[in-house]
Amino acid sequence: MAIAEALAADITAGRFNAGDRLPTHRDLAWRLGVTIGTVSRAYAEAARRGLVSGEIGRGTYVRTLSPVVTQAMSGATPDVDAFIDMTLNFPPLADPADALVATLQAMAADPASPILMRYQPNAGMPAHRAAGAEWLRRSGVSAAPEQVLITAGAQHGIVVVLAALTRPGDRILTEEITYPGLQMITRMLGLQLDPLPLDEHGIEPDALEAACRRGGHRALYCIPTLHNPTTATMPAERRQAIVDITRRHDLPIVEDDIFRRLAPSPPPPLSALAPELVYHVTGLSKTTAPGLRVGFVAAPPAAVDRLASAIRTTCWVAPPVAVEIASRWIADGTAERILEDAQRESAWRRQRALRALDRWDIRCAPGAMHLWMRLPDPWRSTDFAAEAKRRGLGVTPAEAFAIGRRAPAHTIRACFGSLPNRAVLEQALGLLTDLLEDRPSQAFGAIV
Repeated sequence: MAIAEALAADITAGRFNAGDRLPTHRDLAWRLGVTIGTVSRAYAEAARRGLVSGEIGRGTYVRTLSPVVTQAMSGATPDVDAFIDMTLNFPPLADPADALVATLQAMAADPASPILMRYQPNAGMPAHRAAGAEWLRRSGVSAAPEQVLITAGAQHGIVVVLAALTRPGDRILTEEITYPGLQMITRMLGLQLDPLPLDEHGIEPDALEAACRRGGHRALYCIPTLHNPTTATMPAERRQAIVDITRRHDLPIVEDDIFRRLAPSPPPPLSALAPELVYHVTGLSKTTAPGLRVGFVAAPPAAVDRLASAIRTTCWVAPPVAVEIASRWIADGTAERILEDAQRESAWRRQRALRALDRWDIRCAPGAMHLWMRLPDPWRSTDFAAEAKRRGLGVTPAEAFAIGRRAPAHTIRACFGSLPNRAVLEQALGLLTDLLEDRPSQAFGAIV
């Protein structure tokens, strides 16, 4: 940490400029009288802060810094023109440049790589489906490669499943507050959403039973692990109750389990309880990199062909080059290393946020990358989000997650995982604290 801090100070003072090559790990270790491993960890910390990047065979170089990072390093007063976006929900990103360069070089040297430029089977190449099955296995999902379909991200996986299960005009059950992307998907497919009430454990079984008895629904969509936005994880007993009800009524479940690998010791997935009924959807955007648009769907065997047809209709095949990168990272441990780094950094940021905001009503379960915050009186969520944006901070009001007309009273989501570094996190927490301590402008309540 001391080496990384010294490097940051030298960059701030102008002793290093963008593009300058730093000493090799071995040379710097010899000069400082420390081990090579110590220097490697210091350079990794500097890369995590966005200060440097490494290139295989060339060395470590100072990066061009963004205005927000430069301002944070200098300790300057936050500038509202440098917008801090807490609306995007993805993990802290280590710089994957070294791994990406090494993987691309290996792919370029592989004589079999040109096949990636050709059309592939709609469900994905056999080797890629096997990699997906392995990733799912690590999540507690037992699925043969033949049951795994490769999609262009988890959201595309949801589109594929719902397109295969429904027709325009059909009705879908879901939680009364849930992932906003679901509403965009169902509008595109011409589907109707019916909300189910939630308690602290997730979907209320009695409400689900009543809805199933009324009939007319084609599927249940839910997020049982680290629910978006409440961060709640459905306990094992509740999962079993939900599965028992849907099995009695032969209602398929679309299990959005995108956050599962971030949760510490979650209960078994719904797909483990009812593999013949559950379509398990996950991907790499919340664990590896959001730009690596690779998703995996574990489907009941009888439904695989229908889902492959939906993939063919929507994109023909998930981009094979991206899927090849993901498959290699799953096989060689890179994906796990990136996940472990993200888990450690997310845990630190979560604790820091909880300490900074401990006076307010916050939900943020271990493993979560965002806060679900009930606002103090007299704030309303839309007013709070509008004022935050005016001050240079993006947060999401509760209305964005609500199904139907009823939204959680005066609640917002604020994501800390996606912030570029800890310095920006401190700025964001300061802005949040200032807002929470202020009263809304009288303009918000004016009637004209």
